[in-house]
Amino acid sequence: MQIETVGRWGTAGTEATRGSPYTAPLAPCPMSDLPAYYRTSEAYASMLRSQADEQFASYVELFAAWVPRGSCIVDVGCGVGTSTHLLRGAGFEALGTDLSEQFLPDEPGFGVVDFEDARTLPDAGFDAAGALNVLEHVGRPRRFLDEMVRVVRPGGHIILASPNLASPLVGLRILVDLARRRTPYLGIRRPASAIALVGRNLERSARAALGADVFAPRVPSLASGIVGYDVDAIYWTNAAEVRRHLERRGCTVVQYQTEGRSRAARFVARTLPGFAGQLTIVARVGRS
Repeated sequence: MQIETVGRWGTAGTEATRGSPYTAPLAPCPMSDLPAYYRTSEAYASMLRSQADEQFASYVELFAAWVPRGSCIVDVGCGVGTSTHLLRGAGFEALGTDLSEQFLPDEPGFGVVDFEDARTLPDAGFDAAGALNVLEHVGRPRRFLDEMVRVVRPGGHIILASPNLASPLVGLRILVDLARRRTPYLGIRRPASAIALVGRNLERSARAALGADVFAPRVPSLASGIVGYDVDAIYWTNAAEVRRHLERRGCTVVQYQTEGRSRAARFVARTLPGFAGQLTIVARVGRS
């Protein structure tokens, strides 16, 4: 597939808004419509631009491990395009998509696509589709996953990497943030709330391990005044239910929950995958 788009899929000449680098939490957007927040928040765009290339390394490595170089891939929710550029540098023909035109670079190979309804992209049009730190920001995760499967050819791959927000480790991370006076993850500022989250996520993870698929929504914490730190997450990402959903769509999961930021985290991912703090899934698309 030739990628010749700039801005909106199928058109050219789109302008991308650029701003100063993100340096600190800025005022929250008062909008309750999260897609509108992404389409208008310069603070969020600046935060994305501030991310170092190293933050995308494991995502690119997953593609390198499972997808032949030269393949045509779609990088879903690419934001300001850093991950897409790195994937191209690794030898892939990558289309970067995002629902926010403001985020996308003003150059060929990027398009405005909302992957809860990606009808502008063809069936089986790509060798692989990936999403890094996107799934937790999706209001209809099952529909989002279905669309990723739809646009990938049989035998191609789906690559997902996100926080596993249903993990009890998330609450423990927040407690560490508070103890060290760091910006608290998810915008949770009270230790009692973090402790309560540990308990709720133990229940969520246990239920998922027993086969329950809830796809529980989360209310975003935009009023916290924090930009980033997943305060805008609207789905309690749950690795076990995501895996089962992909399998029901005819996919074969070929890598599941082996990633982690430390040796201990990787041990948890391998021994208690549903309780791991990170969600890492690679699935091969079957024949429809």
